[in-house]
Amino acid sequence: MTALLLGADYYGTLAAVRCFGKHGIHTYVADEKKSARALWSKFAGQRLQHPPISEVNTFLAWLDAFGREHPSTVLYPTNDHLAWLLARHRDRISERFAIFHPAEDSIFALLDKKRLAEVSTELGIDFPETTFEDSDEALIAKAVDLRFPVLIKPRTQIFLESGVKGVLVAERADLASELARYHSMVRFNPVLTDAHPDVARPLLQGYYTAAETSIFSVSGFVGKDGRLVARAAMKVLQRPRKVGIGLCFEGREIEPKVADSLTRLCKRVGYYGAFEAEFIADGDRRMLIDFNPRFYSQMAFDIARGLPLPLLVHHAALGDSAAYEREFNAALAWKSSGQDIYCHKWMLDVVLMLQGASGELSREEVKKWRVWFREHEAHATDAVRDSSDSVPALLDSVQWVQHFARHPRSFLRSYVWNR
Repeated sequence: MTALLLGADYYGTLAAVRCFGKHGIHTYVADEKKSARALWSKFAGQRLQHPPISEVNTFLAWLDAFGREHPSTVLYPTNDHLAWLLARHRDRISERFAIFHPAEDSIFALLDKKRLAEVSTELGIDFPETTFEDSDEALIAKAVDLRFPVLIKPRTQIFLESGVKGVLVAERADLASELARYHSMVRFNPVLTDAHPDVARPLLQGYYTAAETSIFSVSGFVGKDGRLVARAAMKVLQRPRKVGIGLCFEGREIEPKVADSLTRLCKRVGYYGAFEAEFIADGDRRMLIDFNPRFYSQMAFDIARGLPLPLLVHHAALGDSAAYEREFNAALAWKSSGQDIYCHKWMLDVVLMLQGASGELSREEVKKWRVWFREHEAHATDAVRDSSDSVPALLDSVQWVQHFARHPRSFLRSYVWNR
């Protein structure tokens, strides 16, 4: 049994490497950088370096060569670029690899927020007020009818070559200048825009303060038969606060209405496999904002909560129905302790120290988060720390320090000023 995992710098990839390794699956781990975190896990069976994914033809040729030498190796995407690329070239990839991944139409319907909004509306799934137009002038004209603040967001993260998740616009009068600033920052690899020219246009989406502290995450696995097994969590702290990356999550019960909406969404677009979906939790509302059809950052949390997604993918890709049913049913039967949390502890300590010193967080808030972690520590899953596999956590800390040194302004905005 073998697997190939790409994108070795992602925390979800590290979680998959550890899961495969602990279950005796030989895992080839590859990245374009030699220092990527998961490469240095003791569970990595072999470390490889592949060409940059942005050089698509060269990268696909590398995959072809690997597949010829290691036929029927399980391959599964670990980021949006790979989710789309493997789907777009699914026939070619499936000649060499064992895959469990649908065609491009399914993937693009989920990763393009315009299409996701249209399908959600069709199915009656709550979605934030979202506006799409073919020009900035049309967006600005439409803004007369919008409630501010709004977010300017890319329609997708696929082959987005700048790390922009969104730009917050507080006042209608600022929209034109903020759109110009957005365009100066955002660029896509032509491999995507040549295939889908319209996707480079931004969208406007209503901003909800609940998104700062209450992102409801539902993640799991859906089979080709439509059966779904999932876990839920609330993202309770992110950096920066308004539009950012999750630092702390608390386990939650699955809400039947949300699970039903995801089941219907997957059926409608023909999706099967691992996923993470994010909803803004605003009172009783659950507004879908993202659906990630792939492995995802906090996957270690779900593995720790009895949902071994890499194993489900592996068994499904190889057609091992007995092993698949065994893992699927065990995941359905799992019961929560009620105290489960997920946290990038080293990063949390950095944020609390720096934002506490700068005054962005009060003493009471800093104390609250330190107490929160102490009270849940016995049931905590860390983003990168693992007592049986220590090197990736050390490498992670070093890489973040190097990142801070290379990008001081970004560091100050995100970690000190919380912007």
